[in-house]
Amino acid sequence: MLIITIKTIYQSLSYIMEISMTYSTEIDTVSIQIDCNSLEEQQAIGFMINRAILEYNKVYSEYNILKKEREILFNNNRLGKIRLGMNPILNKFTRQYDTNYYVAVSFAGLKSYIGVLDNLSKGCLFATCGILNTFNIDYMFTELDVCLDISARIDNVLAICTTKLPRTEYHLVNHRFYNGDTVYIEKISKSRLTYNSQRAYVYNKAKKENLIYPLTRFELKLQKLFFLNNELNFSTIINALDRYTIMYFQNINEKNIIVDKYNSYSRVSKRDIYRMGLDKYRLKPDVVKIERFINNLRSYKLYRI
Repeated sequence: MLIITIKTIYQSLSYIMEISMTYSTEIDTVSIQIDCNSLEEQQAIGFMINRAILEYNKVYSEYNILKKEREILFNNNRLGKIRLGMNPILNKFTRQYDTNYYVAVSFAGLKSYIGVLDNLSKGCLFATCGILNTFNIDYMFTELDVCLDISARIDNVLAICTTKLPRTEYHLVNHRFYNGDTVYIEKISKSRLTYNSQRAYVYNKAKKENLIYPLTRFELKLQKLFFLNNELNFSTIINALDRYTIMYFQNINEKNIIVDKYNSYSRVSKRDIYRMGLDKYRLKPDVVKIERFINNLRSYKLYRI
């Protein structure tokens, strides 16, 4: 009698996926902010966004009193949030502080590999931008997570920053935390995480999502400061991605050789990348997919008026 255990299936799937390694470019988190001229405008836009999300998607929303934000939910799974806030802004002409009212909307987990939740999250995101585009209401991006999902174990993946940002510290290559499930590239304290324009890390996506096959994710988080310093356009995002070299190694020994080579350099230039032979292992993001996603988000309208 043939008995096949879950462990045997997992090992078989892992072996097959390692032999035929594939990877894809994904967008995982999108956050936007709408600045308003008054409290009444803020309330109206917040209501309009919430209504559009609920009308075009089979989800519901509840106000979280503790977090002071409205959560978008499906079967108690949080897909996104809408938050109304205000902050003081210095008026350059009067030299006095004016109150800026804003609506912040965020959808995380656009690619969690749970098909129903992923589709609903994207539907809610497009409903949000769609209603704003329909009425020509300006909004700015405040967060964008660009990912490379690699069908391999984390030990076979290496990501390094080859064009470092000024005034930013970096971990040694392959410096790991949390039992080897996450590799952080920038050296940033928890209290300073939101003050950086961008940060990147590699983690075990299979473990996070309880997948039965190996999946490692490289994630580049473009944060609010990034969008304050750069207008959202295709080239700025690609330039940010190009700062990193993401590689896959079928042979772990070859990875260790590259790590030793990299650590022997005090500063790595683009010429050194070719000299070390990194291109042989390099995984390149699908820049067309990123551009198409952003263009679709910017141009999509719920209906014509």
